[in-house]
Amino acid sequence: MQINELVGKLVLFKLSEDLRQHTPLFQIYKDELWAMVTGVDDLGVWIQNPAYELGVWWDEKGNLIPPEKQSREKVKTDMLVFWRYIIAMMSVDDERFQRIKTERMPGFQLYR
Repeated sequence: MQINELVGKLVLFKLSEDLRQHTPLFQIYKDELWAMVTGVDDLGVWIQNPAYELGVWWDEKGNLIPPEKQSREKVKTDMLVFWRYIIAMMSVDDERFQRIKTERMPGFQLYR
């Protein structure tokens, strides 16, 4: 399999311990996770978190919302993981495994 063939697939990642102290910021709580690959480039692999919890600080007009009225929403995000922090990746060659019909995916939420 070529690395570009992973785009659009659910892949298991084993991440380096060097990255561990920074991953909670990205809501990754272990050094292994399942994630959808959204891109591959010279720097690393883009992965998707379908339910990143993000604080909403501005209203639709761009005005700052007072802290007591701010909320958190789940949004779809993409994150670049640099090659030097990826120990291994695994893709399952089974069509059932790649047919994702839900926004809730294993990995970010279920590997806490």
